[in-house]
Amino acid sequence: MTIYSNSRLSLFEDCPHKYKLHYIDRVETERAESVEAFLGSRVHETLEKLYRDLQFQKDDSLEELIDYYKNEWEKKWNDAVVIVKKEYKEKNYLDMGVKYITDYYQRFKPFNQLKTISIEQEIIFALDEDENYKIKGKLDRLTESDTGVYNIHDYKTSINLPPIEKIHKDRQLALYAIGVKQKYPDVRKVNLIWHYLAYDKDYYSTRTDEQLEEVRNQTIKLIDDIEKEEVFPAKPSYLCEWCEYKPVCKQWSHKYKLEGKPANEYLKDPGVKLVNKYADLYEKRKKINDEINTELEKLKDAIIEFAHRENVDVVFGSNKKARISVSEKISFPGKNDKERDELNKIIKEVGLWNDLSELDIYALNRKINSGDIPQDVLNKIKKFQKIEKSEKISLSKIKDSEK
Repeated sequence: MTIYSNSRLSLFEDCPHKYKLHYIDRVETERAESVEAFLGSRVHETLEKLYRDLQFQKDDSLEELIDYYKNEWEKKWNDAVVIVKKEYKEKNYLDMGVKYITDYYQRFKPFNQLKTISIEQEIIFALDEDENYKIKGKLDRLTESDTGVYNIHDYKTSINLPPIEKIHKDRQLALYAIGVKQKYPDVRKVNLIWHYLAYDKDYYSTRTDEQLEEVRNQTIKLIDDIEKEEVFPAKPSYLCEWCEYKPVCKQWSHKYKLEGKPANEYLKDPGVKLVNKYADLYEKRKKINDEINTELEKLKDAIIEFAHRENVDVVFGSNKKARISVSEKISFPGKNDKERDELNKIIKEVGLWNDLSELDIYALNRKINSGDIPQDVLNKIKKFQKIEKSEKISLSKIKDSEK
């Protein structure tokens, strides 16, 4: 069985087709590194140096770390690094890293709060007893804060700060917690710590044994799904902007084929011609449909008005007849209406809150229509009730007997 990583699992979730191109077909591409990934690598290297040197009793100054970071940046920067956000330059990203390192250094100096166990440690562990499902990963830093209390640190250089709910559902560090528990038999507790360097902010989380078991089972199921997948469909999203497989992806390859062509050749492309013609006819049809729908609404109102004036329910034409019917719909204040809070209070007082799933208006209407709500309760909520009438026309063929 393949040894999976969290990034490999996430790639399948993000786009099964890219997963296939990368891991199954192993399509060769000019792998372009995004500037965000480049920045993250350089910052990780610098923090690794900080803690590695401390293990050898060498205290790096902030200036030494910044110099190291800048030298590594200059040494490894190349024209293939992609900056998608064109309004920013290389120096903007370089300076971001300087700020991340400076903030971290100033906050944690002298770096003796926790005992470092390992730095950039690779781990491989099984999710099942038969070791059919294996996970590999790399811990940015593992520390011990008390006997048997381990802390998994993860450095994030993203400028997107996630909501705390997402942190508590994070799979990567939860999987690493399973691995740490297997590797260190004295473990009593594993804390998960995310350092969001762009905000000089840390997130903390833990997982119970029950929660880790759930992560284990979900991951095994995901691996099974990957192993059974046959189609590997593409899943276009904003992530496509950073994808190195766009030139060979069926979602984008035609666009890349057209790039660089002069206007006269571009417009002669059979695909361009077909899509342009289709789009033109589609817009024309939409315009005609809109005009027809507008005219139909006017005629509907006129027929209903005629039926009211003549006091009839059916209006006859030459070959068709139009039947006018009236329906009533009960409505209650919506979530943003000022009367909603008062209605919520009454529903809670009469013990119907749980039955109505936090006042599901549709569920409330169903209970009223089925007669499940006592009359005294109905009387209380009646003032919130509105009756909305609507009239519709049903068109049918006139039978010979009706002519």
